Amino acid sequence: MKDKRALQRIREEFQRFPLEGSAKLSSRWILTPHEKNDLLEHALLYLCEWMKIDRAVIFLYDSAREALIARQLVDGQDVLQGEEEIALMPASPLKRMLEGKRPYLIVNEPNYMAYIPLRAFGNIFGVLRVENVRRKQAFTEQDIPLLQDFAHELATALRGFEMTAIEREQVAQMQALHEVSNAIFRSVRLDEMLKSVAQSLIQQLGFDRVKIYLVNREGESLESALTMDQRQQEAVEKESFPLRRGVHPMVDLILGKTGDERIEKYQRTILYLPLRTRDENMGVLMVDNLLSQQEIPPDQLPILTAVAGQMGMAIKNARLFQGVEELSITDGLTGLYLMRYFKQRLKEEFYRAERTHGQLSLMILDIDHFKRFNDTYGHPAGDTILATVAERVLSNARKVDLTARYGGDEFVILLPDTAAEEALLLADRLHQAVSSEPLVLANKTTLNLTVSIGVATYPTHASSIEELIKRADEALYWIKSHGRNRIRLYSFEIPAKS
Repeated sequence: MKDKRALQRIREEFQRFPLEGSAKLSSRWILTPHEKNDLLEHALLYLCEWMKIDRAVIFLYDSAREALIARQLVDGQDVLQGEEEIALMPASPLKRMLEGKRPYLIVNEPNYMAYIPLRAFGNIFGVLRVENVRRKQAFTEQDIPLLQDFAHELATALRGFEMTAIEREQVAQMQALHEVSNAIFRSVRLDEMLKSVAQSLIQQLGFDRVKIYLVNREGESLESALTMDQRQQEAVEKESFPLRRGVHPMVDLILGKTGDERIEKYQRTILYLPLRTRDENMGVLMVDNLLSQQEIPPDQLPILTAVAGQMGMAIKNARLFQGVEELSITDGLTGLYLMRYFKQRLKEEFYRAERTHGQLSLMILDIDHFKRFNDTYGHPAGDTILATVAERVLSNARKVDLTARYGGDEFVILLPDTAAEEALLLADRLHQAVSSEPLVLANKTTLNLTVSIGVATYPTHASSIEELIKRADEALYWIKSHGRNRIRLYSFEIPAKS
């Protein structure tokens, strides 16, 4: 150990030690250390082999326990996990060394053991202990500079590795934020945007589940909008909470109340973030790891806070776009789609059914005796009848169905992926929904509403869009000529409409 050339060797080895990997490594350092243990193991093996030391141990300082905790131990060529713990008594030699009041410590007469502080960037964070008990070779004052240099190089490498790891994590977090931000602004349609954000949060940050709740347009309740799990499968959940304090912790959260223990109980595995703009509550973003029980790292909170801020404005913009879009494609009286938009969607669904060899059903619904009601009670009453029937139809149709105002008192309903038998069941449901409750007009007149519904299905009854519409219309025409207030599926026995 008196060979001063070893000092230069130590520096060269640490300079060549790869923190990020290299194709040109020295023969001694053959692995890239992705964790502290790798770095410590290779450093201590080098020390024992090249500097002829029996055993070397790294202790890291634990300020909370006021102790030195053994992290890694090399005994000859054996690498072991450290199990020793040294309590630091006030004014003890080791304590004074950690405080910078002693440069090193040689103990265990006759000096077979030495302690060297691990110092980097002005801070001491641990201790290197070297032992020569087996070979009974004492450490001398002449050995200390070499050991101190080794300890300094190791401490610098450790701190450098930690800084590199932190930098990698920061880059990863910025990348995650970038990806989620892209997902937020990828679409102006609200449902597409929410789904894209949930997928990105799960992919980039690894959450078990993401749930998004939105304040409804009227600002009266907080309603579930989307739930997605690790498999990126969406769950159908219908939760709704009135926007009143004390109803639910999430409502209290967006209304400004904090510190609810029901929110904080699972704060390590579940997190709620309010979605707000400057002047409006938009909803709540919830992420959790309840299934895996993995704690949500604190360093993800700034990312999620930034995401929540972006989402609040994006939701508001998406709703504004949705409002403008709805004005351009919906009928102002009934809220149903206009025929221009309906025909576009009909083409899309028809061509999809053709391509996939699927089925597509179409209904045409007519309000029975509407002209008589309109002539007897006036146009305002007629508008009320139209709006009421439209509301009852929309409330009982499926989400996938598309309903439009066909003209006058007729509605048309498109049923994707629906066979004739299923279409008849839905038609019966709509028929009953319209007639189930009388309509009371403004003048207190009570009307009993009924409808007639003609149904046709592709490819059973038609081979083109025009023919599908024609067949449903002919089924409806047959009903009108046979007393109204019923449902009829097209059959080839029905005569063509003249």
